[in-house]
Amino acid sequence: MDQRLEELTESLCRLVGRGEVCRRLHRALAPIIEYDARTASDLTVTLRTYVESGGSVAATAERLFLHRNSVGYRLQRIQELSGIDPRERATRHTLLVAFAITDPSMLTSSPLQNDEEGGDQG
Repeated sequence: MDQRLEELTESLCRLVGRGEVCRRLHRALAPIIEYDARTASDLTVTLRTYVESGGSVAATAERLFLHRNSVGYRLQRIQELSGIDPRERATRHTLLVAFAITDPSMLTSSPLQNDEEGGDQG
């Protein structure tokens, strides 16, 4: 990654509202996170990969070693559980920024725990 881009990323991660973004993202994705915990599925990984792949089902399938139909099924399940449609461009952009400034581990743990451990400080 270009050094200037790394510096920008570091600055974004130090934003004062980072903890709030983390909490709200966790709340929005809570049904998916809970479903993953109950069923040992990987919907949160699928969502993050899909968003980071620019909304490409083919690229997501390739990165996760899945069939494209499986990715489509998972995206549908994500929407059913959370009400969030990752296939919408604006939604993907919002999620991409939120994922970029939060710790990936927050998708499996409570954001309040992360705050207590210093996860809110960047």
